[in-house]
Amino acid sequence: MWNKVIALYEAYIGTGMIAGLFLVALIYLFFSEKNKTTRIVFLYVPVMVLVLYFCPFFATIVYYFVGEEVYYRLLWLVPIVPVLAYAAVKIISECKGKKRFLAGAALVGILILSGKLVYKSPYYSVAQNPYHVPDTVVKLCDAVMEEGGPVIAVFPGEFVQYVRQYNALVCMPYGREALVESWNLKQELFYLLETNVLDAERIAECARQKGCRYLIFSGKKEISGDFEDYGYEPYDEIDGYIILKDSTF
Repeated sequence: MWNKVIALYEAYIGTGMIAGLFLVALIYLFFSEKNKTTRIVFLYVPVMVLVLYFCPFFATIVYYFVGEEVYYRLLWLVPIVPVLAYAAVKIISECKGKKRFLAGAALVGILILSGKLVYKSPYYSVAQNPYHVPDTVVKLCDAVMEEGGPVIAVFPGEFVQYVRQYNALVCMPYGREALVESWNLKQELFYLLETNVLDAERIAECARQKGCRYLIFSGKKEISGDFEDYGYEPYDEIDGYIILKDSTF
């Protein structure tokens, strides 16, 4: 258990420099801060959370109920940014004259050098539109949206997390739970659409059971059978994605 806790912590702290600065800030506040309330918020609480996090007995109990995926979130309770900000302001305020400017510049420089530019992460990309979703999602949603209320459509996995961010009236038979394997919430229709060869008969059957008016999938997929034989007819094609519409509605 101890090795698991340490591994999660190492993954959380990144380069480790911010964690080091946080430790320095705690030591500094321990000796310099006199206000009792401030010490509780910026010193005692963070230390107690960390003590609990690194306690193998506590970790075993939490792991039993919530699993490994959630345990690292305990570290979110550690007010790293507020503690660093408060310690920095306290240091700067205690300096006089030009020393205050130099101290501020030095602290800013240390913070800049302690991490990596967040926008270099593969999880960030230049927004294609004001909605911050792929343009293809906007086009597909606009294509299937109908007047008079919500519509249920099957989207491929790569678009699941964006659809309702753009238009809440475009519903899906599954959500993010289908993307997280560890949740073990099996969604047959989702997995049928994610295979390289689409089973037209089974997909049409599952989609109709869930009231799906539209089927959307990549045009690169192979299809076993003919969707038209099961009531789903060609409706549109956008950016290489095929849209089929249930003609039985």
